[in-house]
Amino acid sequence: MLNKLYTQMMFPESTAIFLIALVFSSFTGSTEELIQIKVTEETIAEGSCVTISCTYEHGNDKNIKLLWFKDPVYDKTLYTGTILYSNTADRSQSPGYSSRVEYITEKATGYQKKCDLKINDLQKTDSGNYNFRIIRSDVGTKYMSKAMKLTVTDNPCKLNIEPSEMKNSVKEKDEFSVHCSTSDSCPSAPEWFLQKPGQEPERLTSARYKITQEEDEGKKITKLKFNATWQDDNMMLSCRSAETQDSCLFRTVTLSLEYKPKTAEATLSPVDVKEGDSVTLSCTSRGRPNVTMSWFINGTKKTQEAVWTLYDVRPEDSGKYFCEAENKHGTVQSNIIPINVKYGPKNVSVTPAVSISNLKEGDELKLNCSVGDSNPTVHQFNWYMNDSLLHQQTSQILFISQIGPEDKGSYHCEVYNGIKTAQSNRHQVSVKYSPHQIKIDGNTCVKQGFKAMFHCSADANPPPNSYNWTHTSTSESLPLSFSNSTGVLTIDTVTIQHAGMYTCAVANDIGRREKSINVTVLYAPSKPILTMKSEGEYGVVSITCTVESSPASNLIVKGPSDFKRMRENKMNISKSENKVTIYLNVSESDAGVYKCTAGNTEGTNYTEEELLYAPKNLSVRSEGEQITGHKLTLACNTQSKPPSSYEWKKITGPLRTEEKSQKLHFHSLQTSDSGEYICIVKNIVGKLESQPFDVKVKLCIVNTDMSICVSPSHSQCLLIYSRQSFSALSGYFPHHSTVDSHRSSHLFLTQEREDNSSINYVTLDFKRQQELAQRTSDDSSSAIYSKVFKKKKSQNTSELEINDYENVSSACARNLPLTYTGWESDTSEEDEVKYTSVSCAVKPGVKEPRRKSSSCSSTSSEEERTVYSDIKT
Repeated sequence: MLNKLYTQMMFPESTAIFLIALVFSSFTGSTEELIQIKVTEETIAEGSCVTISCTYEHGNDKNIKLLWFKDPVYDKTLYTGTILYSNTADRSQSPGYSSRVEYITEKATGYQKKCDLKINDLQKTDSGNYNFRIIRSDVGTKYMSKAMKLTVTDNPCKLNIEPSEMKNSVKEKDEFSVHCSTSDSCPSAPEWFLQKPGQEPERLTSARYKITQEEDEGKKITKLKFNATWQDDNMMLSCRSAETQDSCLFRTVTLSLEYKPKTAEATLSPVDVKEGDSVTLSCTSRGRPNVTMSWFINGTKKTQEAVWTLYDVRPEDSGKYFCEAENKHGTVQSNIIPINVKYGPKNVSVTPAVSISNLKEGDELKLNCSVGDSNPTVHQFNWYMNDSLLHQQTSQILFISQIGPEDKGSYHCEVYNGIKTAQSNRHQVSVKYSPHQIKIDGNTCVKQGFKAMFHCSADANPPPNSYNWTHTSTSESLPLSFSNSTGVLTIDTVTIQHAGMYTCAVANDIGRREKSINVTVLYAPSKPILTMKSEGEYGVVSITCTVESSPASNLIVKGPSDFKRMRENKMNISKSENKVTIYLNVSESDAGVYKCTAGNTEGTNYTEEELLYAPKNLSVRSEGEQITGHKLTLACNTQSKPPSSYEWKKITGPLRTEEKSQKLHFHSLQTSDSGEYICIVKNIVGKLESQPFDVKVKLCIVNTDMSICVSPSHSQCLLIYSRQSFSALSGYFPHHSTVDSHRSSHLFLTQEREDNSSINYVTLDFKRQQELAQRTSDDSSSAIYSKVFKKKKSQNTSELEINDYENVSSACARNLPLTYTGWESDTSEEDEVKYTSVSCAVKPGVKEPRRKSSSCSSTSSEEERTVYSDIKT
């Protein structure tokens, strides 16, 4: 409150010295209200610029004095100091600031007005305190702002241009030279740029500009030289330092060039000169010093002025006009402007080009628009019928190839030559025509079961003499009852089939015409149809309800929980006539029965249907034989809405995904494909897994060292093995068998010598197949065809247990020349499945194959021998 009182107080500057401090503090309080200095301290580099932002509360500015001070001092009666700006003659601006100081103000906003001060090309001597002073002479109050402290620092890169001003004009083709310098303490030399209005500065790099740099007397100097052309007049050259982007530190010089007049141009306004108009001729040219203009007509000088106005022109003012620009360096002549005084069309008339005394519908009509005189020639023709513009008729001759009843009436033409328009006389045209403007009265929306009546009428010359009604429908056309002479159609009882197009054909002696109307039968909705389909990969489905009715029905679709969750999920609904589609992000809670109700003014109907449910009735079937090398396909089938996606997983061994499609394909079965597989189906409502499907691949191995086929469906087995192949046998039975070389001798062996392989043929006679078929399904041995055991490496090595296909025991184990110690052995008794007896015999004529070279060589010198054994299967 005290501060506010101080603000309103006024203290005379003649107050005693001891009150000065108190008065100044009161002014400080008032300053915060009346004058605001936004920034109180700034540090700026030498050569740059500063803007002191200032606002004050304005009143009646007619009697106000505004002053900007630098380092003001109060000397008992008034403030003294350096005055940078003053709006009053009794306190003038201090010398040396007129070219560097700019006072910035604008229209007041509310009670505030801008009082900014901008100082350019700052000097070290500009450092100090700056205050804004207001003196209101009308009320006798004075205010001083708080100070803005400015510190100007050294700038080693301050720029200077020599010469700073263009004292003498440069003539065209003269060499122009200008220097820009800075202190040698600046890291880089100045650079020259071309400054174009409204564009970014462009560095001078063209070959026509010769730029050199040198150091002299503690300065870095960049010199610019080039031969000037008249286009360089008013060119702005900017000198900049690479050390700063402060635009206030840039220095600019403008080139003033003397040259003879260039490109004189004469213009005429308006371009089209009409009799009685006033026209203005303007001449423009560019040259320095300024040029003088003279006007000529047909080579005769008329006046010496840049702009020449001719009033109330006449045809005799027509001619060729041009101007001439001249200064002390030369003259130039402008382009020639021809002036042709114009006038509008005269004596315009319409005449028939052919006889029109007895025109009938379909005849040809030609009317000619003739013009007596015009300057310039008429270039635009407009035709009117009954004073209405005919947009398609824009030539001198109006032509209608087949005239109709709509073409009867009064015709006239209007012409325009760019100066004036003129109209012709009116010419009457009469036409005989067939029926037109056919009108059908009656209600086109009728209710099912009610009576309907339609009346057909037409305008014709001569009048109509017959009427005919026809019905066209999408289903079948119905017979109609109507009056041939009056054109009245009556339908006693309206059915749905009566909807469709009704056509009334009217005829007279000239011709026949027809008109159609569409009749809508109003009926209650049919039973609605509900459908559903998926709309992409993000769980969105569309539920659509359609119905047949007239008028269109209001469709309401309800689902589980009355679509409460659907509204919460911000569902989208698309509606059209007799159709509504709902887009829903589906979850399990949306499964169930949906109901669509249709209603219109004629009745209601509804339907219910289960649209969304999770997968069910899942089954898996196989196609193909489960034999190595064969193709096998597993197919997964289910029922769901919307359709499900499929995924196959193998659950024996490490769980892994095999396929993501409805069918799992094995193109070439391997023993490693054996195992249990499940099919997983899911849709946006739910998920379902199939029962495991067991795949057991029958073994059939073929390679260059051996061929072993074991299958109860074949009668012959060819075994070829060598020492290497027999030792590698374990690699082909990783999951289905073991090999035991110490069992009782029932496996035939072919001993080798010199590392050569032998061939044995074995014939199998399956005598107990019927007995095998009678084994119960829960007997685990019924699935075993063979067992092959490997010699155990050590007693503590774990035994590999895998599905067995066939019992095979080796004989004469002690005589086997097998030294591979990596095989496993098993001393426990193995179950034998006796399917049949196997006899092995050497086939006649079979030669022992030559053994391929191997890295393993035989140390035995004995001849090869063959050992035969009984095989139990």
